[in-house]
Amino acid sequence: MVQLIIDGNYMPEIDKNRYICAPKLLTEQLQMISGRIVQEVRGTVQTISAQYNYIDTTLLRGVMAVLRSGKPFPVTYLPDDSDTMKVGEFIVESMTNPTFSFSAGGVPYWAGLAFTLREVSPHD
Repeated sequence: MVQLIIDGNYMPEIDKNRYICAPKLLTEQLQMISGRIVQEVRGTVQTISAQYNYIDTTLLRGVMAVLRSGKPFPVTYLPDDSDTMKVGEFIVESMTNPTFSFSAGGVPYWAGLAFTLREVSPHD
């Protein structure tokens, strides 16, 4: 099952608890003059954390160009509260670069790609 499509790049299925897709509240704590602290909720954004064992070179080059661009990009994702894929605009919050792992049939495979994505615009 495909859980992520990043700007047209169909990512391999992630298993063994290495895919997390959950909403996150955007909040800010404010200290009132009286000293009381209140929390202001600004909205909700979807966050996605993914870790991959192996990725072939062709897919890796395509997805790394998107992740390293520094620009928002479209993502089709499987949220934790639905069996239906959703679409949104995301940015990279953090990323661990892959390392060369092995080659099979003359094709290099890379390991250790991990990233966290955050939805660009909050919603209710």
